[in-house]
Amino acid sequence: MAVILAGGSGTRLWPRSRSREPKHLSPLAPDGRSLLRHAYDRARRLGGQILVVTAVPQAAQVLAELPELEPEQLLLEPEPRGTGPALAWAASTALALQPEAVMVSLHADHYMPDEQATTRALLSAAAWARHADVLISVGLRPTWGAPGLGYVEAGEELQRPEGLGEALGLRRGLGFIEKPGAERAQEMCDSGRYYWNTGLFAWRAELFLAELASLAPQVSAAVEAAVAAQPRGNAAFSAAWGRVPPGVVDRLVMERSSRVAVLPVELRWSDLGSFLDLYQAAIDAGAGDDRENVVRGDALLLDSDQSYVDSTGQRLVVVVGAEQLAVIDTEDALLVCPLSRVQEVMRVVEELQKKGRSDLL
Repeated sequence: MAVILAGGSGTRLWPRSRSREPKHLSPLAPDGRSLLRHAYDRARRLGGQILVVTAVPQAAQVLAELPELEPEQLLLEPEPRGTGPALAWAASTALALQPEAVMVSLHADHYMPDEQATTRALLSAAAWARHADVLISVGLRPTWGAPGLGYVEAGEELQRPEGLGEALGLRRGLGFIEKPGAERAQEMCDSGRYYWNTGLFAWRAELFLAELASLAPQVSAAVEAAVAAQPRGNAAFSAAWGRVPPGVVDRLVMERSSRVAVLPVELRWSDLGSFLDLYQAAIDAGAGDDRENVVRGDALLLDSDQSYVDSTGQRLVVVVGAEQLAVIDTEDALLVCPLSRVQEVMRVVEELQKKGRSDLL
């Protein structure tokens, strides 16, 4: 069973991504489709059932984007409590549908264009989860020492159980390191022992819930109480869900469990977490012009190079003599920023929050 986590708003992509039009529901992929559509198609290629976890305010948009989704496939969080509780709820739902359910956890805002390689990796993770008592992190071989990503260390290769088939090899997990800084990240990249933590996981639902109960009993009990309250209606469930302690699955379980394993893979992956990421993904997909500019919407670039322009407003955007610039024009906000500084967009969001400009968020 594939579980797609479709929450959040993608504040690093402001003003293109807002609470009313979050990142995963925006047409940000190079082919013009939403990242949620890409994630759903990725899950569908695995051949099992699909659950989508999202926030109540996004339900209508999710169903509009995925009209084939049945209402019972949609788990609606009354308020966000983090990936740990969300996956625990999904695991309980999966077990109710399939007593020996194997879960593959996907994010709705990841971009993974290598369909064949991605499908093989996820099916390999599911096969191992079915045959071994492990919680699997799909680890991506790093191509550079990215200081802002999480890493997982891999140890010796695990013995293959019978019936595993042609699944990729699995290695013992030795620990996670979050955002290590530039120098340490490059050392880990060069060592060959560390992999990017993509947030793609696989496990038997029953095993995951047992580990959560052992390692984070308060979260586990609160989620159980919320699930038990569902038959009493939305108000009862919302009240119980509000008492669930928040937490991300990495810290609640994966960083503390002795059953973690790493499935090392090599494929193209991005969380498209900045306009630089969007620019690079479009260039890799062949969407740039002869001067390596990427243009979305109504825009005219003259004597400009290696720039990313996204215009969804009601006017023509003209850029003259620019290089490596991001220009994001919407109906009510305009962002102009060097591509080298797009990570600082979070500062804009923080300032708008301080000024009470919720209308722009």
